[in-house]
Amino acid sequence: MANEKKKETKPAKPESKEKSSKDGSLDGKSFWFLWAMLGAVIVGGTTGGFALSQLLGGTDTVCPAAETNGADTKKENFDDFLSKNAAAQSTWLYDKMDPIVANLDEPGVTRYVRASVTLEMSPEMDRIKGETFLEERKMILRDWLTTYFAGLSLEDVRGSRSLEKIKRQVQDQFNEILFSNGKPYVQRILFREFAVQ
Repeated sequence: MANEKKKETKPAKPESKEKSSKDGSLDGKSFWFLWAMLGAVIVGGTTGGFALSQLLGGTDTVCPAAETNGADTKKENFDDFLSKNAAAQSTWLYDKMDPIVANLDEPGVTRYVRASVTLEMSPEMDRIKGETFLEERKMILRDWLTTYFAGLSLEDVRGSRSLEKIKRQVQDQFNEILFSNGKPYVQRILFREFAVQ
C-alpha cells in the first residue's frame, strides 16, 4: 500500500503559439520581429556610415575663380584677376612665401633642405589682385612644396641640372594647383635660398 502510492503527474500544458515549434520554424510574431530588427540594423548602419563619411570626408578646397556653374562664368570670374593693360607691364615677383625646411629622404642620415622661393608671375595677371589671390593660397603651396622636398634624396638636389629640374616641376605643379584647366601664369620659379645640410 505504501508502495502503491499513486504517482502524481501534472497535466501537460499546451505550448503557447509565440514559441517556435520543435522543427525550428518561427511563428508570425517572431518572424516579423526578426525582420524589424534586421531593418533597424541596416538603416542604422547606413545612416552611421553616411554621417561618418561626412565627418571624416572634409571639404574640398576650391579656387573661388573655379567655383562656377558653367565654363563661361568660370572665364568671366578669372578674368577679374587679369590686368587690363598687360602689354604695357612686365612680369612681377611674388616673394612673400616663407622659407621651406624639409628632411630629405635619406635612410640612416638626417639631411635637410632649406629653400626660399619667389614666383615670377605673368604680366597678364594684375599685380594687386594677383598678390591677394596668391596670399590666400600660400599655405597650400607651402604644404605641397614641403611634401615635394621630403620625397627627394640627396642625389636629387645635387647640381645645377637637378635644381633646374626641381624648378620646372615646382612651376608645373604650382600652375596646376593655382590655375587648373587654365593658362599657366607662373612663368618661373626663382630660389632666393637653397641650402642642403
